[in-house]
Amino acid sequence: MADLERVLQQLHDSEINAGVQTFYDAGMRVWIGDEANGIQAETVINRTPAARLKWPEGLTAASWLHETALHMYPVSKYAKEHSG
Repeated sequence: MADLERVLQQLHDSEINAGVQTFYDAGMRVWIGDEANGIQAETVINRTPAARLKWPEGLTAASWLHETALHMYPVSKYAKEHSG
């Protein structure tokens, strides 16, 4: 699993704005972009209803930000640093 702080720092260093907001009873909102210039992409990662404290397997804020940045900014410094 990618470290969220590391991904956010690398996006910042690549001049890609991003953010995460938590909701105590639902999950978290994750986005690329910013409020001033517009949100380019966003998702909500919800906890499972059956186990209110359980997060979905595989999908993390860090993984979503990573994959979305690679897709949206294929020629960015971030994408160049993470291309195979």
